[in-house]
Amino acid sequence: MRYLLCALVLFLPLPVASAQVWTLSGPSSRHSHTAVFDSVSKQMIIFGGQQTTTGAGLNDLWFGSISTNESDNFTQVSANGSLPPGRYGHVAAYDSTTNRMMVFSGALGSPGPCAKDFWLLDSANGRSGRPTWSSQSPSGTPPAARAYAASAYDPGTNSLIVFGGSNCSNSYFNDVWILSGANGEQGTPKWAHLTTSGVAPSKRESAVAIYDPSTNVFTLFGGDAGGNPFSDVWTLSHANASGGTAVWTKLVPTGTPPRGRTGHTAIYDSANNRMIIFGGVNKTTTLADSWALTAANGVGSPSWVQVKTSGTAPSLAYHTAVYDAALGYMYAFAGSSSADKLSSNSHAFTLTGANGLSQKPARWILGGPPVRYAQSAFYDGATNAVFVFGGQHSRDNLDFNDYWAASNVIGSTNLKWSLIGNSGGAPSARYGHTGLYDSNSNRLMVFAGSTGTCQNDFHILQHANRQGGPPMWSTVTPMGNLPAPRVFQAAVYDQTSNTLIVFGGFDCTASYFNDVWILSNANSAIGQPTWTLLNTAGTPPDVRESSTAVYDSATNSLIIYGGDQGADPLGDLWVLSHANGAGGTPTWSQRIPLNDGPVARSGHTATYDPVQNLMTIYGGFDGQNVLSDVWVLTGANGIGTMAWMQGVSGQPRRFHSSMYDPNSKEIITFGGSSSLNPLVPSSDVYTLSGASQQR
Repeated sequence: MRYLLCALVLFLPLPVASAQVWTLSGPSSRHSHTAVFDSVSKQMIIFGGQQTTTGAGLNDLWFGSISTNESDNFTQVSANGSLPPGRYGHVAAYDSTTNRMMVFSGALGSPGPCAKDFWLLDSANGRSGRPTWSSQSPSGTPPAARAYAASAYDPGTNSLIVFGGSNCSNSYFNDVWILSGANGEQGTPKWAHLTTSGVAPSKRESAVAIYDPSTNVFTLFGGDAGGNPFSDVWTLSHANASGGTAVWTKLVPTGTPPRGRTGHTAIYDSANNRMIIFGGVNKTTTLADSWALTAANGVGSPSWVQVKTSGTAPSLAYHTAVYDAALGYMYAFAGSSSADKLSSNSHAFTLTGANGLSQKPARWILGGPPVRYAQSAFYDGATNAVFVFGGQHSRDNLDFNDYWAASNVIGSTNLKWSLIGNSGGAPSARYGHTGLYDSNSNRLMVFAGSTGTCQNDFHILQHANRQGGPPMWSTVTPMGNLPAPRVFQAAVYDQTSNTLIVFGGFDCTASYFNDVWILSNANSAIGQPTWTLLNTAGTPPDVRESSTAVYDSATNSLIIYGGDQGADPLGDLWVLSHANGAGGTPTWSQRIPLNDGPVARSGHTATYDPVQNLMTIYGGFDGQNVLSDVWVLTGANGIGTMAWMQGVSGQPRRFHSSMYDPNSKEIITFGGSSSLNPLVPSSDVYTLSGASQQR
């Protein structure tokens, strides 16, 4: 159960978009991967899995450092040696003494074939040199190729214990195999089939197992064989093939048992002899519960106890979980989910007090920002970081007013999220607001948006990039008549004149706008901000929300594209001259590029390269579909040839954020929803290189 004037144009020497490449920061969404935990470096070592959206088998290697301050830190590792082929449903174990990770079997395609190869990763935690892969050829008769086996490692005898799995073709195993000398330190590893007595568990895949070295007992729970999942518990004595005959025993724990499940995880608290299982899937529904099996090695009176947790537990299957015994924390990463907001999941979660013995309930903590759309975000080149404020998690008005930073965004695939504390009163939780950054004063300006009802308030965040002091919020009441409350307005910031320019939006009830407002002294660093309604000449654009605006300071021009009036989206293009209210009468003019370009849309993003006078739009909603296309407009300010070039499509996104870095000429995107119903919001960071280059 494992669960995209025509003849004239042909002769015009129009520019062509240069090669564009999308790059994801952090590990891609995946399931059926492996993760081991190194207690010295306090990090997960993550390998492979199946990419959620494409189904591709992965062979990438990541270090994941996770803490309880809601930060994620993922570093991609470039290992030496020949890499194992991409795979999922494989087995991995870690020997802390030799700092080696062992990888066995897995599926090499979809649905197969299954593999039976064995690999070692030396210097696995990266502390004693670059990790290095090597393919091993153990002696003895190897097990049949398989995927989704259950396994455990005995560091005392350096033995890998493997049970069951699938042959990638609807057949299942219940055999037990021992790989002695598994870490390769003492010579060639050797496979041996373990002969067991007693009634064995039925054949299955995707069960979980833990091992108690003090009693040499292997404990098995759950799994499935292509049908209903199991909820049985088994122990195997003398599991490492030493000390006597290996004997299977079915346990009958007291207490209410967990639901049957497959694709779950298990960790072992050896100090308290507790096996903790989490998540998994029962038929088509992923689970979010945690259970403790006391006396997990079968010595004493085993009993099931549900672990009470606070916070929002993730609903996951085919994820990984590792245990930090020193802190009592369980770290879960990625996996598949029947929950909309985790269906494409690259998140990490921490469960404090995971063994369930604390007087306080165990607590779930999400690493990194929760998924969202309609947030504001900016990129700061001085710190190479993306900053995110607010947004909405779901249509039932679960809104945010949190503030996050993603570090080292340009020039790296690594990802480090930090939740930023701040002083002062943060704005109320909201979405569809304006959030624009002034690098000169290091201030973020937040205007309007919806908190359930539309607002027209104005807030300043000082030290927004965390330099020069802690971030500090203040509410500012500008002079002049205030714009009507609104959401999904388009807005830009003119740093030269310190002016915020706002166009259009929706009043949260029935009215749409096409007015233009300017806020002078917008950063509030020198004088009091003042609102002024611009009296514009020319025929203005129709009223609308969810359009985009970019600003060319050299010509003082505001460029507006698309949007909607609550129904069909618009695809028109407008330029407002003297947009900051200085130098002449602000005048609207509609512009029509020389060639056909993107379909009409709303909820898209637009970025601007002022050096080359190029506007790049990405994604949005065409009235039926969430879009993933990229288009570049030359002559965007109305000077020169206005023509569209199509770029390389990215991920379907609506109500996302896009930012342009003029130094690297890359566009950075964050968040947004990837479908209409359900919304499926995200919190991923992508960069588009070559975003506005020509050749």
